[in-house]
Amino acid sequence: MNKKLLLIINPISGSIQDKTETVAEIEKSLEAHGFQLRVWETTGDGDQEKIRLMIKEEPVDAILVGGGDGTIKMVAEVISDSDQRIGIIPLGSANGLATSLEIAGLEDAISAVAQGEEIKMDAIMINGELSLHLSDFGFNASLIKKFEDGGERGMLSYFKSSLAQLFDIQPYRFEITIDGKTELINAKMLVIANGNKYGTGALINPTGKIDDGLFEIIAVDPAGFEDIVKISIAMFRGNLNEMESVRIWQASKAVIKNLDKADFQIDGELLGKVEKVTVEVMANPIRFYKGINYETGLG
Repeated sequence: MNKKLLLIINPISGSIQDKTETVAEIEKSLEAHGFQLRVWETTGDGDQEKIRLMIKEEPVDAILVGGGDGTIKMVAEVISDSDQRIGIIPLGSANGLATSLEIAGLEDAISAVAQGEEIKMDAIMINGELSLHLSDFGFNASLIKKFEDGGERGMLSYFKSSLAQLFDIQPYRFEITIDGKTELINAKMLVIANGNKYGTGALINPTGKIDDGLFEIIAVDPAGFEDIVKISIAMFRGNLNEMESVRIWQASKAVIKNLDKADFQIDGELLGKVEKVTVEVMANPIRFYKGINYETGLG
Protein backbone atom coordinates (compact mmCIF):
# COMPACT_ATOMS: atom_id res chain seq x y z
CA MET A 1 0.00 0.00 0.00
CA ASN A 2 1.28 3.46 -0.92
CA LYS A 3 2.09 5.73 2.00
CA LYS A 4 -0.22 8.73 2.26
CA LEU A 5 1.32 12.18 2.56
CA LEU A 6 -0.28 15.57 3.13
CA LEU A 7 1.61 18.45 1.50
CA ILE A 8 0.81 21.81 3.07
CA ILE A 9 1.85 24.71 0.86
CA ASN A 10 2.15 28.33 1.95
CA PRO A 11 1.43 30.11 -1.35
CA ILE A 12 2.99 33.43 -0.28
CA SER A 13 6.22 32.12 1.26
CA GLY A 14 9.57 32.91 -0.35
CA SER A 15 10.25 34.67 -3.63
CA ILE A 16 8.41 32.19 -5.91
CA GLN A 17 4.84 33.41 -5.87
CA ASP A 18 3.40 30.92 -8.37
CA LYS A 19 4.26 27.49 -6.99
CA THR A 20 2.23 25.45 -9.52
CA GLU A 21 5.25 24.00 -11.30
CA THR A 22 7.04 23.33 -8.02
CA VAL A 23 4.07 21.43 -6.61
CA ALA A 24 3.75 19.42 -9.84
CA GLU A 25 7.44 18.47 -9.59
CA ILE A 26 7.01 17.41 -5.95
CA GLU A 27 3.97 15.29 -6.81
CA LYS A 28 5.75 13.60 -9.70
CA SER A 29 8.88 12.86 -7.67
CA LEU A 30 7.03 11.46 -4.68
CA GLU A 31 4.67 9.36 -6.76
CA ALA A 32 7.72 7.83 -8.43
CA HIS A 33 8.84 6.75 -4.95
CA GLY A 34 5.45 5.15 -4.29
CA PHE A 35 3.81 7.89 -2.22
CA GLN A 36 0.23 9.08 -2.49
CA LEU A 37 0.06 12.85 -2.13
CA ARG A 38 -2.69 15.25 -1.16
CA VAL A 39 -1.98 18.98 -1.58
CA TRP A 40 -3.53 21.72 0.54
CA GLU A 41 -2.78 25.48 0.62
CA THR A 42 -2.81 27.71 3.66
CA THR A 43 -5.00 30.80 3.65
CA GLY A 44 -4.07 32.43 6.95
CA ASP A 45 -7.62 31.91 8.20
CA GLY A 46 -8.01 29.09 10.72
CA ASP A 47 -5.28 26.99 9.09
CA GLN A 48 -4.36 25.03 12.22
CA GLU A 49 -7.89 23.88 12.96
CA LYS A 50 -8.41 22.91 9.32
CA ILE A 51 -5.19 20.85 9.33
CA ARG A 52 -6.16 19.22 12.61
CA LEU A 53 -9.55 18.24 11.14
CA MET A 54 -8.03 16.95 7.87
CA ILE A 55 -5.60 14.55 9.51
CA LYS A 56 -8.28 13.37 11.94
CA GLU A 57 -10.73 12.57 9.14
CA GLU A 58 -8.09 11.12 6.82
CA PRO A 59 -4.91 10.04 8.67
CA VAL A 60 -1.60 10.30 6.83
CA ASP A 61 1.83 8.75 7.29
CA ALA A 62 3.56 12.13 7.26
CA ILE A 63 2.94 15.82 6.72
CA LEU A 64 5.16 17.75 4.32
CA VAL A 65 5.45 21.51 4.71
CA GLY A 66 6.24 23.70 1.71
CA GLY A 67 7.17 27.05 3.21
CA GLY A 68 9.54 28.72 5.62
CA ASP A 69 10.20 28.38 9.34
CA GLY A 70 6.96 30.12 10.29
CA THR A 71 4.84 27.67 8.30
CA ILE A 72 6.75 24.71 9.73
CA LYS A 73 6.19 26.03 13.25
CA MET A 74 2.47 26.46 12.58
CA VAL A 75 2.13 22.83 11.47
CA ALA A 76 4.35 21.53 14.30
CA GLU A 77 2.07 23.20 16.83
CA VAL A 78 -0.83 21.15 15.45
CA ILE A 79 0.93 17.79 15.80
CA SER A 80 3.21 18.47 18.80
CA ASP A 81 1.25 16.13 21.08
CA SER A 82 1.14 13.30 18.51
CA ASP A 83 3.66 10.93 16.92
CA GLN A 84 3.31 12.46 13.45
CA ARG A 85 6.30 12.93 11.14
CA ILE A 86 7.09 16.23 9.39
CA GLY A 87 9.06 16.65 6.18
CA ILE A 88 10.37 20.05 5.10
CA ILE A 89 10.11 21.37 1.53
CA PRO A 90 12.20 24.58 1.79
CA LEU A 91 10.16 27.26 0.00
CA GLY A 92 10.58 30.15 2.42
CA SER A 93 12.76 33.24 2.28
CA ALA A 94 15.54 31.92 4.53
CA ASN A 95 14.74 28.24 5.33
CA GLY A 96 16.91 28.12 8.42
CA LEU A 97 15.48 24.94 9.94
CA ALA A 98 15.81 23.09 6.64
CA THR A 99 19.44 24.23 6.43
CA SER A 100 20.09 22.92 9.96
CA LEU A 101 18.73 19.53 8.84
CA GLU A 102 20.94 19.56 5.70
CA ILE A 103 17.99 20.02 3.35
CA ALA A 104 19.24 22.55 0.83
CA GLY A 105 16.54 22.30 -1.84
CA LEU A 106 13.80 20.27 -3.46
CA GLU A 107 16.03 17.30 -4.35
CA ASP A 108 17.28 17.02 -0.76
CA ALA A 109 13.73 17.29 0.56
CA ILE A 110 12.42 14.48 -1.67
CA SER A 111 15.41 12.27 -0.83
CA ALA A 112 14.85 12.84 2.89
CA VAL A 113 11.23 11.67 2.65
CA ALA A 114 12.03 8.77 0.31
CA GLN A 115 14.84 7.51 2.54
CA GLY A 116 12.73 8.01 5.66
CA GLU A 117 15.57 8.78 8.06
CA GLU A 118 14.26 10.73 11.03
CA ILE A 119 15.47 12.79 13.92
CA LYS A 120 13.57 13.39 17.14
CA MET A 121 14.03 17.13 17.32
CA ASP A 122 13.86 19.02 20.59
CA ALA A 123 10.95 21.42 20.91
CA ILE A 124 11.40 24.55 23.01
CA MET A 125 8.67 26.56 24.68
CA ILE A 126 9.27 30.30 25.03
CA ASN A 127 6.57 32.01 27.10
CA GLY A 128 4.27 29.16 26.09
CA GLU A 129 5.04 29.47 22.39
CA LEU A 130 6.78 26.79 20.35
CA SER A 131 10.27 27.44 18.97
CA LEU A 132 11.99 24.87 16.76
CA HIS A 133 14.89 26.77 15.27
CA LEU A 134 16.34 30.13 16.32
CA SER A 135 14.84 32.94 18.34
CA ASP A 136 16.66 36.12 19.21
CA PHE A 137 16.71 39.62 20.65
CA GLY A 138 18.41 42.56 18.98
CA PHE A 139 20.14 42.66 15.62
CA ASN A 140 18.41 39.82 13.76
CA ALA A 141 14.97 40.59 15.18
CA SER A 142 15.37 44.22 14.14
CA LEU A 143 16.46 43.02 10.71
CA ILE A 144 13.26 40.98 10.39
CA LYS A 145 11.27 44.06 11.41
CA LYS A 146 12.91 46.13 8.66
CA PHE A 147 12.37 43.29 6.22
CA GLU A 148 8.64 43.17 7.04
CA ASP A 149 8.25 46.95 6.95
CA GLY A 150 9.97 47.06 3.56
CA GLY A 151 7.43 44.68 2.03
CA GLU A 152 10.07 42.72 0.12
CA ARG A 153 10.71 38.97 0.15
CA GLY A 154 13.63 36.74 -0.65
CA MET A 155 17.29 36.41 0.35
CA LEU A 156 18.33 39.55 -1.56
CA SER A 157 16.03 41.61 0.63
CA TYR A 158 17.61 40.10 3.77
CA PHE A 159 21.07 40.92 2.42
CA LYS A 160 20.24 44.55 1.58
CA SER A 161 18.58 45.09 4.95
CA SER A 162 21.51 43.54 6.82
CA LEU A 163 23.98 45.91 5.17
CA ALA A 164 21.92 48.89 6.31
CA GLN A 165 21.51 47.39 9.77
CA LEU A 166 25.28 46.98 10.25
CA PHE A 167 25.61 50.73 10.74
CA ASP A 168 22.72 50.99 13.21
CA ILE A 169 23.61 48.42 15.89
CA GLN A 170 23.31 49.23 19.56
CA PRO A 171 24.13 47.08 22.60
CA TYR A 172 21.32 45.89 24.86
CA ARG A 173 21.38 44.74 28.49
CA PHE A 174 20.02 41.30 29.38
CA GLU A 175 19.65 39.44 32.65
CA ILE A 176 20.06 35.67 32.25
CA THR A 177 19.12 33.19 34.98
CA ILE A 178 20.17 29.53 34.64
CA ASP A 179 20.13 27.00 37.52
CA GLY A 180 19.48 29.76 40.04
CA LYS A 181 22.48 31.82 38.92
CA THR A 182 21.83 35.27 37.43
CA GLU A 183 24.20 37.21 35.20
CA LEU A 184 23.90 40.69 33.66
CA ILE A 185 25.37 40.92 30.15
CA ASN A 186 25.54 43.30 27.19
CA ALA A 187 24.91 42.04 23.66
CA LYS A 188 23.90 43.41 20.29
CA MET A 189 22.20 40.09 19.59
CA LEU A 190 21.11 37.40 22.05
CA VAL A 191 20.12 34.10 20.44
CA ILE A 192 18.08 31.23 21.88
CA ALA A 193 19.21 28.35 19.69
CA ASN A 194 17.74 24.92 19.12
CA GLY A 195 18.91 24.68 15.51
CA ASN A 196 22.38 25.80 14.53
CA LYS A 197 22.31 27.49 11.12
CA TYR A 198 20.64 30.44 9.49
CA GLY A 199 19.30 29.92 5.98
CA THR A 200 22.51 31.38 4.55
CA GLY A 201 24.44 28.49 6.08
CA ALA A 202 26.01 30.75 8.73
CA LEU A 203 26.64 28.64 11.84
CA ILE A 204 25.41 30.63 14.83
CA ASN A 205 25.37 27.65 17.22
CA PRO A 206 28.53 25.57 16.65
CA THR A 207 28.35 23.65 19.96
CA GLY A 208 24.66 22.68 19.98
CA LYS A 209 22.78 19.55 18.92
CA ILE A 210 19.15 19.72 17.86
CA ASP A 211 18.25 16.48 19.68
CA ASP A 212 20.23 16.58 22.95
CA GLY A 213 17.48 17.87 25.26
CA LEU A 214 19.23 21.24 25.65
CA PHE A 215 19.28 24.65 23.99
CA GLU A 216 21.99 27.29 23.76
CA ILE A 217 21.95 31.00 24.60
CA ILE A 218 24.46 32.89 22.47
CA ALA A 219 25.45 36.48 23.22
CA VAL A 220 27.08 38.32 20.32
CA ASP A 221 28.61 41.70 21.19
CA PRO A 222 31.02 42.93 18.48
CA ALA A 223 33.09 45.97 19.42
CA GLY A 224 32.96 47.57 15.99
CA PHE A 225 32.80 47.02 12.24
CA GLU A 226 36.07 45.04 12.14
CA ASP A 227 34.79 42.73 14.86
CA ILE A 228 31.53 42.25 12.95
CA VAL A 229 33.51 41.11 9.92
CA LYS A 230 35.54 38.66 12.03
CA ILE A 231 32.36 37.24 13.58
CA SER A 232 30.78 36.86 10.15
CA ILE A 233 33.79 34.90 8.91
CA ALA A 234 33.77 32.75 12.05
CA MET A 235 30.11 31.88 11.50
CA PHE A 236 30.93 30.38 8.11
CA ARG A 237 34.10 28.68 9.36
CA GLY A 238 32.20 27.11 12.26
CA ASN A 239 34.35 28.52 15.09
CA LEU A 240 32.13 31.30 16.44
CA ASN A 241 32.60 29.89 19.96
CA GLU A 242 36.28 30.87 19.80
CA MET A 243 35.54 34.58 19.40
CA GLU A 244 36.21 36.82 22.42
CA SER A 245 33.05 38.85 21.76
CA VAL A 246 30.82 35.75 21.79
CA ARG A 247 29.60 33.84 24.86
CA ILE A 248 27.56 30.62 24.89
CA TRP A 249 25.51 29.03 27.68
CA GLN A 250 23.75 25.63 27.56
CA ALA A 251 20.56 24.87 29.49
CA SER A 252 17.28 23.00 29.62
CA LYS A 253 15.53 25.95 31.28
CA ALA A 254 16.35 29.66 31.55
CA VAL A 255 14.78 33.04 32.24
CA ILE A 256 15.90 36.09 30.25
CA LYS A 257 14.97 39.68 31.08
CA ASN A 258 15.14 42.12 28.18
CA LEU A 259 16.13 45.21 30.16
CA ASP A 260 16.41 47.62 27.22
CA LYS A 261 13.40 46.26 25.31
CA ALA A 262 15.20 44.96 22.23
CA ASP A 263 13.03 43.52 19.46
CA PHE A 264 12.38 39.79 19.83
CA GLN A 265 11.49 37.10 17.28
CA ILE A 266 10.67 33.38 17.36
CA ASP A 267 11.46 31.34 14.23
CA GLY A 268 11.07 34.38 12.00
CA GLU A 269 7.91 35.70 13.70
CA LEU A 270 8.43 39.16 15.17
CA LEU A 271 6.88 39.50 18.66
CA GLY A 272 8.01 43.02 19.49
CA LYS A 273 9.74 44.26 22.63
CA VAL A 274 9.07 41.35 24.99
CA GLU A 275 10.33 42.24 28.48
CA LYS A 276 10.89 38.72 29.85
CA VAL A 277 10.96 35.18 28.45
CA THR A 278 10.96 31.80 30.15
CA VAL A 279 12.60 29.14 27.98
CA GLU A 280 12.20 25.40 28.56
CA VAL A 281 12.72 22.20 26.58
CA MET A 282 9.45 20.27 26.10
CA ALA A 283 9.25 16.67 27.30
CA ASN A 284 8.17 15.33 23.90
CA PRO A 285 10.40 15.87 20.84
CA ILE A 286 8.96 16.17 17.30
CA ARG A 287 9.81 13.74 14.49
CA PHE A 288 11.37 15.35 11.41
CA TYR A 289 12.86 13.82 8.27
CA LYS A 290 16.53 14.77 8.00
CA GLY A 291 18.71 15.29 4.95
CA ILE A 292 20.83 12.40 3.72
CA ASN A 293 24.00 14.38 4.58
CA TYR A 294 22.88 15.27 8.09
CA GLU A 295 25.14 12.79 9.90
CA THR A 296 28.23 14.23 8.23
CA GLY A 297 27.05 17.80 8.65
CA LEU A 298 27.27 20.08 11.65
CA GLY A 299 23.74 19.36 12.87
